[in-house]
Amino acid sequence: MLNSMIKSKKNVLLYLMVTLLPAIVISYSLSIEKIEKYDNTYMSTAQTYANYHANHIDGFIRETVSRLDMLATLIEINPYDLSSVEEVLKRTHEKDVRFSGFYWANPQGDLLIGTNELTSPVNVFDRDYFQKAIKSGSYTISPAHIGRVTGRFIVTIATPVNKSSEVNGVLLASLRIDKIEEFVLNQVEDETIIVMDDTGQTIMQTHSSPIDESSYHYSYDIESVPWSIHAHVQPQENNLFFQVFLTNFGLLLILTHILFLVIQYFLLKKQVKMEKKQNELQKLELVENLAASTAHEIRNPLTGIKGLIQLLSEKYTDQKDQLYFTIIQEEVKRINSIVSELLLLGKPTAHTLKKCCVNDIIKEIEPIIKSEANFKSVHLCIHYSNEELPILCVKDHLKQVILNLLKNALEAVNSGGKVIIYLEQHQNECIIKVIDNGIGMSQDVLKKVFNPFFTMKETGTGLGLVVCKRIVEAYGGKIKIQSTVGQGTEVKLNIPLAIKDS
Repeated sequence: MLNSMIKSKKNVLLYLMVTLLPAIVISYSLSIEKIEKYDNTYMSTAQTYANYHANHIDGFIRETVSRLDMLATLIEINPYDLSSVEEVLKRTHEKDVRFSGFYWANPQGDLLIGTNELTSPVNVFDRDYFQKAIKSGSYTISPAHIGRVTGRFIVTIATPVNKSSEVNGVLLASLRIDKIEEFVLNQVEDETIIVMDDTGQTIMQTHSSPIDESSYHYSYDIESVPWSIHAHVQPQENNLFFQVFLTNFGLLLILTHILFLVIQYFLLKKQVKMEKKQNELQKLELVENLAASTAHEIRNPLTGIKGLIQLLSEKYTDQKDQLYFTIIQEEVKRINSIVSELLLLGKPTAHTLKKCCVNDIIKEIEPIIKSEANFKSVHLCIHYSNEELPILCVKDHLKQVILNLLKNALEAVNSGGKVIIYLEQHQNECIIKVIDNGIGMSQDVLKKVFNPFFTMKETGTGLGLVVCKRIVEAYGGKIKIQSTVGQGTEVKLNIPLAIKDS
């Protein structure tokens, strides 16, 4: 129950770490990046609109000022002839709808003539724009104000008229803001354009609806007048961040779930492999215990049988009886060898490991293996190492490993075949190779060769390679088999070299 709860918590944690958290973090990052791109695009659009309309309004104002300059040039010819001045102003007012009225003022600010009727004397000397025009000798523009006649926003352009380097009068023109607004509206698309003067007063606005806080805003100053133009662009998408986030989150959630399933598959595969390995270890431990106890139980009566057969063979000397006794003794001997392998397969007995030279061990059994090779008509070749190859081992056990491997190799090759033993040192390891050009083994067989009691021989026990592996691993070494059907087999032993001070 406890293990199940722990496993469930691990699965939930893995699910969160692999699917939800990465999907949320990556979706958030991608959404922020996407929103920044949208922001830059919309801000660039707002800037383009602001620059575009500012340039057009600036051009409109400059064109208007140029028209006034031409008008001032006409008046400059005879500024004291008020009737002719009035005639020029009225003709101009009739032809140019941009202006709501023209006025002629003397240097003291008194309005002397106007295209609109003056019901009472008017003096504009106290106006800042008028005084600036007198002092600078150049045109000035007043802040926007409501016209008394039209009731609309207007601005007054004051253009001084000079005669003999003196200001003889000032031409005042009231410019209609609504005409500028019409000019702007003809070029507006979806953007909202707001024009404000230097006092912060809104002169015009292309859309009457209030500006949404989510709109993108850019402002630009107009050169010819003390105005600023503000362009507002409303994004087409509502809740853009959440839309982008949910889209990315949905896609990433699919990908992370696929990744989670893949990880789950490999974890499950690894768990099954570990459980299988544990089962194999448990089986092997059971076999080891059973083998050790069975071997001891068999060896005791086997010793008595062997002694009795020896006595009977001495008592009955008939040739036929001797043949039977010989067969019995050979079978007893074979049983005894199987028992010995069972004992090695069982739990290891405490042995004192001694430093031995592998070259010397092979030389000791060389006569045995050569005679066996000659008997089977197999060419045997032993390549000794130039190094001593000292290892910590039990000499008889290592001899049994070499003899078992060589026996398998000799049985695998046909008459006239070849078996090679290589001894060499590689870094801190002793390498022993037994190579033959026999029938070889398939990959399926290679997976089972170290399983107890698995054998391809009619008279085999299936314990030889298991015993070899157990002995080699007891010395901290490894055994590896490579084989190809029809080409031969190579068995490689890697055993750590003994430390010199050992």
